[in-house]
Amino acid sequence: MDISSVGGNKYFLTFIDDFSRKTWIYLLKSKDEVFQCFKIFKAFVERQSDKLIKMVRSDGGGEYKSNEFKRNCEELGLQHNITCPYTPQHNEVAERKNRTIMDMTRSMLKAKGMPNYFWVEAITCAVYLINKSPTRSVPNTTPIEAWSGFKSNVQHLKVFGSNYLCSCPQGSKIEVG
Repeated sequence: MDISSVGGNKYFLTFIDDFSRKTWIYLLKSKDEVFQCFKIFKAFVERQSDKLIKMVRSDGGGEYKSNEFKRNCEELGLQHNITCPYTPQHNEVAERKNRTIMDMTRSMLKAKGMPNYFWVEAITCAVYLINKSPTRSVPNTTPIEAWSGFKSNVQHLKVFGSNYLCSCPQGSKIEVG
């Protein structure tokens, strides 16, 4: 992001399950946090699903090409598919998802006249809504339903930017607006 968030974050990292299209987001102050976030994500997802991650697809960014990341993938038997430089179409699921997330984030902030440093609140809300919304990629269900097997409840949702206490995807509480 061009501007740091209230908490000092400048980047976000998304992980997308190919089958369900469920998306997880991690907020980063610097790109060198990617490997640590991946280890946390991997442990969480494998514990929640009782399934092992078999492959990771990423762009050719330096944060994915570190010796530490490569060594970890080799030790765990993970296939690491790195797309060719300057070919975002090779990683189209992630590219499209990130564009959708950013479009939603900008729209929410602009619609409520909120300053851009609230991008973290908008981006986490966008990912939360995307996971609960139908998609063509997963017919007749939502990403969260395809991932968990349970129908999602949306009765708690409020308008972004309203003065209500709401639950964030990570379980903490924030007041937006």
